[in-house]
Amino acid sequence: MIICVTTKDNGPEAKIDPHFGRCAYFMFVDTDSMQEHEFVKNPYAAESQGAGVKAAQYITDHGADVLISGNPGPHATSVMETAGIKIVKYPEMSAMEAVQKFLGTNDL
Repeated sequence: MIICVTTKDNGPEAKIDPHFGRCAYFMFVDTDSMQEHEFVKNPYAAESQGAGVKAAQYITDHGADVLISGNPGPHATSVMETAGIKIVKYPEMSAMEAVQKFLGTNDL
């Protein structure tokens, strides 16, 4: 399973960024190998319009199964729901804490 977390930074202690379409980074975690995670700078953070939809398509194209973030807008949510991506909203915490919390509270 691939989990995508919106983050404010690109380090191991990165915090969740509640702004989905304009987050600084996406952290992708492969739950098959929890040691492997990749930070990717959000290419749509500075878009004047449509950042959420473009970001939703981006994480869909990267094979995400789950998104951990703040509150994506309705258009971005629609793109992700169509792609079968589960959306999880957590308060500010570190990205890896959020991944662990999700894995601990969901049957895979």
